[in-house]
Parts: sequence; C-alpha cells; structure tokens
Amino acid sequence: LKKLDLEDKVVAVYAGKFGGICLDQEVFDFFKVAEDYWGDKFRVVLLTNQAESELRNWSDKSGFNFDKIIAKFVNHSEVPAYLGLGDFGITPVKPIPSKRYCTPIKNGEYWALGLPIVSTANISDDSEIIENEKIGSIIHEFSENEYLRVIEEIDRLLSMNKNELYKQIREIAIKYRSFERAENIYRQIYGKVA
Repeated sequence: LKKLDLEDKVVAVYAGKFGGICLDQEVFDFFKVAEDYWGDKFRVVLLTNQAESELRNWSDKSGFNFDKIIAKFVNHSEVPAYLGLGDFGITPVKPIPSKRYCTPIKNGEYWALGLPIVSTANISDDSEIIENEKIGSIIHEFSENEYLRVIEEIDRLLSMNKNELYKQIREIAIKYRSFERAENIYRQIYGKVA
C-alpha cells in the first residue's frame, strides 16, 4: 500500500483483459463515475497485459484520469498480494446468455480475500449470490445513474467494520468455492473417487 501510494484510498481491482468476453469502455465509464464520487481517493489496480494505449484510449473517452490507474502484469504467485490491495473487485463479464453458465474464477479469488464484488447481472449463480448475500453490487444497465447506485452500495459496504465484512465474505467463499464442495459434486457425478 505504501509503495504504490494506496494508503487511505478506495481501490478497485481487476485481474484480466478487456474486450472479448469482458466489457471495455463501460468499465472505464464506471471508473469515471467512481472518480466523481470518491474524488482523489479513488484508484484502480489492473493486473493485465493489455496494451497501455488501449487502456489510455478507454480512459480518455470516459474522462477518467489515467494517472489513477496502476496497471501491472505480474507473476501468478503475486496476484493474491495485488488483489489484496483492493477494497472491492470488478467482474466485468458481458451479460450474454452463455455467461449464465460460466463461473468466473476471479470471483472466488475476490471472495477468498474478503472483497465485495461489482459484477454484471446473470453471471453464473454469482450475480444472485452477490445480491442476495449483500456482498457487492450488480450492474443491471450501463448508465451513469446505475453506476452511481452501484458505487453508493459499495460505499455502504466499505463503511462497515472491515473485519466483519471480511468474515462475511470469506464465509461465502467457503460455502461456494471450497475444495470440499467441488469434491462432493464430483463424487455425485462420478461416484466414489479412488
């Protein structure tokens, strides 16, 4: 936090690329609304190998200050440390019908770190889990008003006791992403595993 000057900041984190199955410009439009809401306290940590020119282009189009982005491509072993710098994670998967059956690995990683998630709607069961368990916020449409609603919801979560929020979200990680859960499902499908 000290090294990257993130102390006393509100930090959004994302690991992955933009485009393809993920949103691009909409994410930077969201960042702009977050910057307007939190002011100079807002920062973004992106773990990506996306070209800086693309990131800068989306940032410029949205009016988001590119200097508030820390973009790094790090070794896999370093990912948890960088994600752990965040106050909340972002899962910008395009809400298309096939993604109803696609579970982003990053959600389990965010939850394991106790981070609330901003996600699009209808992504696996995760969107409903996030909404029902009140451990993040779901973007239902791509508009400034909706982004502001989501940011206000995240801000309310971040105003909670950090240890209580962490514990609440970690319990979700254990319930929905534990190895034991996967083992039980495999046993149900394939029978007893040697």
